[in-house]
Amino acid sequence: MDITSAATLYLQQLGEQRPRISDLNPSIFTNGGPDPSSLVEISGVRKSGKSVLLMQLVSHCVTRCDVIFLNVSNKIDAQLLGRHVRDAVENSNPNATSAELEDKFEKCMDSLEIINCFSSAQLEMAIKAIDQYILLDNGRISLIAVDSLCEFYWLDLEPEARQRKYTYYMNWLARLRKICNKFYVSCIYTVDSSFTKNQYASSRSISVDYKLHLDYLKSGVRTLNDKNIFHKQ
Repeated sequence: MDITSAATLYLQQLGEQRPRISDLNPSIFTNGGPDPSSLVEISGVRKSGKSVLLMQLVSHCVTRCDVIFLNVSNKIDAQLLGRHVRDAVENSNPNATSAELEDKFEKCMDSLEIINCFSSAQLEMAIKAIDQYILLDNGRISLIAVDSLCEFYWLDLEPEARQRKYTYYMNWLARLRKICNKFYVSCIYTVDSSFTKNQYASSRSISVDYKLHLDYLKSGVRTLNDKNIFHKQ
């Protein structure tokens, strides 16, 4: 066995030991949750509820596994996220006492590592850290969450340069796909729907396993994949 195959075998064994993400919303994940190595895209226009849905999914996941949360938009409300986590703990432990619920809540919050990124350079460093040592050091991490994957597009756009939004999106997605495949973890991320439109057949495309599209209608109704939804705020 050569060194490369030995390393691949080790990562596969490590990945198989990671907790499975399960018991998520059955209307979104018919098999209970994303499979290992999956990419989950949450797209939509501004204020369509992308970050709220991401927080809800992350909150359910931390009751089962450790989660790395890349806060790229820096709009994630820690108190609101904490309330979502507390709700998830209470829903999954209906017979627990108040003391037991508080203990489980604190353990869930300890299972959540939030990394704030204020530039594409910091996002790049965070992804490298996840790839090079964070996932190797912690076998309980099963999910990477990213809020607003393409947040720095306009800051990264050089004067007179013409990089398509879709190309920019695919470049970041390729990095996440590589990590998911390598470590058998899933990634759920949000992205503005303007980045998901591929108008050129020659453009490189990275396959996405689950696509969740949110709309905010003029009537005030939010839809998920064309079905009416209600997000608890």
